[in-house]
Parts: sequence; C-alpha cells; structure tokens
Amino acid sequence: MIIDHGRPLPQQVVVDIRGRVARGELAPGDPLPATRLLARELGISRGSVVTAYEQLVAEGFLTATHGGTRVNPELPRPLPQRRARPAGAPADFQPTELRPGAPVTGVLTTGLWRSAWRAAAADPRPHPASGSAELRELLATHIRRARQVDVDPERILVTAGARDGLRLALGALGGRGGVSGTGTLAVEEPGYPSLTGIPRALGWRTVPVDTAAFREAPTSPALPAGAQAVLVTPNHQFPWGERMPAGQRLSLLGAARRAEAMIIEDDYDAELRSAPTPLLSLDPGERVIMLGSFAKTLSPAVGLGYLVAPAPLLERMRPLCVPVSGIVQDAMTRFLAQDGLRRHVARARRIERQRRALFTEVFPEGVPMEGGLHAVVLLAPQADEAGAVAACHRAGLGVAGMSAYWASPGAAAGPGVVLGLGARTPERLRELLVRLREALTPYGPRPRPERAARD
Repeated sequence: MIIDHGRPLPQQVVVDIRGRVARGELAPGDPLPATRLLARELGISRGSVVTAYEQLVAEGFLTATHGGTRVNPELPRPLPQRRARPAGAPADFQPTELRPGAPVTGVLTTGLWRSAWRAAAADPRPHPASGSAELRELLATHIRRARQVDVDPERILVTAGARDGLRLALGALGGRGGVSGTGTLAVEEPGYPSLTGIPRALGWRTVPVDTAAFREAPTSPALPAGAQAVLVTPNHQFPWGERMPAGQRLSLLGAARRAEAMIIEDDYDAELRSAPTPLLSLDPGERVIMLGSFAKTLSPAVGLGYLVAPAPLLERMRPLCVPVSGIVQDAMTRFLAQDGLRRHVARARRIERQRRALFTEVFPEGVPMEGGLHAVVLLAPQADEAGAVAACHRAGLGVAGMSAYWASPGAAAGPGVVLGLGARTPERLRELLVRLREALTPYGPRPRPERAARD
C-alpha cells in the first residue's frame, strides 16, 4: 500500500483493508498486524491506524479481541474464482504475494522522504532531457562513495530506470552493423527475462551466453560471432546472486576489446550488498556502459535511474533521451543532498537480512540471495515446475518458475521457483512462506547442488 499524504490517512487504510477482504486476499479469521507495526510499516501515526481499525470494526469487517484484531470470522468466504484472472487481465496475470521484484517500501516513507517530495512538488521545474545538472553531480558523488568509481557528471544521463537506460544504449549502438537500430546482443544467461524484451522490441537479435561456460573457461570468454554488445550483471547475477570472478571480468573486457563490442553492465541493487566495484572501474578502453536504477534500492514506483557511458556514445544518446519528471528528479536531488539514500540503505540492509533469515527458517534448503529480497527454492529433479508454479498461483502466491530466467530450453539447474521477500510485515511474510511450503511439499524442495552453488 502506497500512502498519499494529501488525503485522509485513516480512510486510505480503511479502503485498502476493505478491498483486500472483498478480493479474498484477507480471509475470514485472518489476523491483522498490530496497529503499531502497521503504522511503522506505512510511515504514518498509530492513531491513524487505530481510527481505521475502529471504523472497520463498526462496519463489521473486523473484530477486536484480546488476541488482536482479525477479519470478522462471520463474513462469507469469497468464491474461489476471486483468485482467478480477472476479466480483461493479460494472460500472464499473477498474484502479487511473494512476487519477485517487490521491495519493502514501508521503511522508505520517512519524514525526510516526504519533505523532499513536498518541496519538489511545491516548486516544479523542467530539466534538460539528459537530466538535472545538480542531480547528475550528486549521482557522481553517490557512485564514487557507494561504488568506488570516480565518474565525470558529464558522462551521466538521467533515465527512467534500467530499461530506459538499455533503450538508450542500444539506440546509440544500433547502426554499427550497417542497419540503423538493429544488431546482435549477447545476453547473460540466466538473467532477467524482462530486459531481453527491450532489445527484441527494438529489432535486435539476442543470443544467450552461458555464464557457467564462462566460469569453466575464465581466461577466454567467447562472445558470439557478430555481437555488437553483451549485457551482463557481474555483481549480482539473477536468480542465484553470484559474482563474476576477477579473472573472468578482465577476460571479458579483453574479449570485448578484440571483438570491438561494448559491455552493458547492469549494476542493479549494488548499494544493498558488499559488492565489488563495477566493471566500469576496470575499463581504460571505454568499453563499458553502466546502468543504474533506484527500483530495488528505493522502489520501482520512483521510476528513476541513470546511465554512465563513454563520451563518444553520449553524443549519440542525448538526442534519444526522453525527459524524466522534473518533480521526481528534484525530489531525488533533495533526498541525496540530505544523505537520505545512505541512511535508507542502512535501514533496508538490516530489514533484508532479517527477512532472508526468516526465509531460511521456513526453507532451510532454500537459497536466499546475499543481498536484496529474492530467494530460490529448487524442486525434485523430475518435478513438474509448471504444475508447482500453478499450485502456488492457486494459493495466491505470485512466484515465478526457475526456467523463466534461461532463454535456452532445459538450461536451468533443474526445476524450481523464484520468490520475493518483500511482503508487508515479517508476520505476514512468515504466513506466506508457510503457505508456500505447503504448496510446494508435493514437489519435493531440495538443496542446491554443490556444483551450481560454486562461485
């Protein structure tokens, strides 16, 4: 739930809970978080939550007992079809609980965060398409402090996120093969499937690159013939969360230099972990374009990121830039200037460690990422992954199948599911993980094989 501080706070909580009861996300008898916990998560006063609970009790949606506040057990249970895909929804509709990619947003809504947005909204200003000069200066400082790379602010472009940055990079690289806007992009496998949709939509051919093969031959990583660029996540390969070893990084840079190809480095959520410096820091030949985003660090709803590129490519990118909201840029400028991001990251790291520990309690054989809010549960070797994912969806859990992160059929390390740990409260997360355990029990959760777990 995202709080709008321009509207009555108790009424927003009432509408959210009432809607979740109506949709079947909260069933009769389900416990609700304590008022103090929910207030802390939403960043509002406890009195606002108490007022909302009292109204819902008066309406008959909730009951208050010595054991806490619960959904009224006398309410009729929603029909099963309430969990089904709504009319007009896309075919890939999924439930939202435990869906990969959802951050913990309650820790973000501090007084400093709210004041930054209020000040930006009170004085809205436009900025050049390449981004606010003040924001780019602060981003350069952030990259230097958080990623140990000294970057000229003139080499930074403000984007609407990693996908927008990838669009700019491919737009600038298109035409090197002789045809404007097309080319061949090698894509790290496994990796985010959503990122591969951008190059395909732009007319690029994508070729998967097996990262396991890179590990086996770190001295001579071979780029596919004709590849103009390779898209990698060296500090946090998804979904396992592995890091690219130093020797492999240097060899990859050498391979890109020999092939006259560019490396597009997605440095997502590096602030949330003890990550090595990015490939950009090892790039004297200016072969690396680095993508950064605040989607995982703050929230996807912010819609803000950045790109660092060699000077010659920037001249091609600037005409392709689409201006990002001036209010968003100014709010982030104030937040960075007042050290809000560093303090937020420190809080987020503590919360994420707690949530990964909670996951390990329920799934001791599971694999939580070292940083961030994702985890993997492998299934029995012969288990039906599609059936397991469907069973989870029927239980209202939006997990994804492991095979979705590999482009090559059968390349995944066996069947499994990928889940996010960004549920609303720790109590709610535990309930959802227990429900997931029940849904996956017939499919035999198993530990990660030793070879796959190797760095």
